Amino acid sequence: MERTDGKAGRKSVLGVFLCGTLALLAGGCAASGGMLVPGQQKIILQNLAVEYYTVAEAYAGVQNYAKAAEYYQRAMRDETLYLTAYYKLARSYALAKDWDNALPIYADLLSRDPENAELAASCAYILAMSGDTDEAFRQYQELIAKNPNEQSFLENYVALLVDSGRGELAEAQFFLLKEQFPDSKMISSLAPKIAELVDNPDPNAAQAAESAKTNGTQAP
Repeated sequence: MERTDGKAGRKSVLGVFLCGTLALLAGGCAASGGMLVPGQQKIILQNLAVEYYTVAEAYAGVQNYAKAAEYYQRAMRDETLYLTAYYKLARSYALAKDWDNALPIYADLLSRDPENAELAASCAYILAMSGDTDEAFRQYQELIAKNPNEQSFLENYVALLVDSGRGELAEAQFFLLKEQFPDSKMISSLAPKIAELVDNPDPNAAQAAESAKTNGTQAP
């Protein structure tokens, strides 16, 4: 198996998978005198799907998300693993920044579980990353309205507004973040960035930006 991220010395997950599969098939044939008994084929296919899922998890563990996606797709052939593997497939695509493949799956999962706020947040984030910022921000606004106590949703929303250069809206949401979640660790990093985007920045943000210049450092 190809090495991922330059990490050497890893045991080949594919090799382990092939050995396990061959042992499984050989055992099945031996147990029935060379022929599969009724129902044994289904068991073999289920076990094979578990093997595929195990390989997918191993690839995901070494951040080879393209290979992980390939094996999650194979694991989906078994109905007992389908939804779990389907979600992991979407996550692999997202971690690989393959937004075009990730978004339809997350949207489908959300249609099956429309009250799942985490799935809704994933959809909004992927929309923003794929360039559909207007729809992404609309979905974030709706999500935050429904989940006003969820700190991470507001943090991500402000960060995306900053990244997209939406200064005035970012500033308004930033003040909301400071008011509702004053202990947020993102406040200090967002403040100088917002100061660069707006004409009348938060005084604390301006002070942070000026301090960074004085010390000869660049604001994050």
